[in-house]
Amino acid sequence: MYKYRFFAFGIMLLQLFSYCGSSNKTTSSGTEVVIPSTKVSTTEATKPVKTSPEPPKKLDTETTLYIQKKYAPYLHTTPEAITNIKLYHFIDQWLNTPYLWGGMDKKGIDCSAFMQRLLGEVYGIYIPRTSVDQFFADWVDRFGSRTDLSEGDLVFFKTMKGKAISHVGLYLGNRMFINSSSSKGVSFGNLDDPYWKPKYVAAGRIKQNMLGKARL
Repeated sequence: MYKYRFFAFGIMLLQLFSYCGSSNKTTSSGTEVVIPSTKVSTTEATKPVKTSPEPPKKLDTETTLYIQKKYAPYLHTTPEAITNIKLYHFIDQWLNTPYLWGGMDKKGIDCSAFMQRLLGEVYGIYIPRTSVDQFFADWVDRFGSRTDLSEGDLVFFKTMKGKAISHVGLYLGNRMFINSSSSKGVSFGNLDDPYWKPKYVAAGRIKQNMLGKARL
């Protein structure tokens, strides 16, 4: 009986640390620190958010211009350089959504669940639930270079000693990425920020033969 209780307690601890964590610590530039997630074997922690990619929508000219003008300053570029309107329309719908450890919807969402929804709804790709599983998934080519990053690459960070991967975001361009951080929720980050720069681990690029395919 005691052995069973000890085993059950251990499972509870694993579940407790299975997602992106939260922290109130910030850098001078306002970047939030997140406590890392760890890989777990529970089905609930690794199953994908049940969402289907929406049929491609042809956004009207007014909406397209709005998206381009709004997000060009975030990326320090011109409105005309914002061409993936579907991606930025998704970001616009989620921007400033509060962070919630283990959350998976607009009431609150953590970093890995946000990536799961983004890739599912924008690109039609289904990925594992935790940032660690996302990093080691077979649908991604991992590379360490910061100079070869392209829009749509996942960027992984180590924010806690002893944890290989603890946070994930999506690279957009000009050193900027989108993520769900602990104190600002869905927001933009900069790879050259004094906090993020030394914590960067690697990037993950989706394999071409996986695009448009459902991945569990």
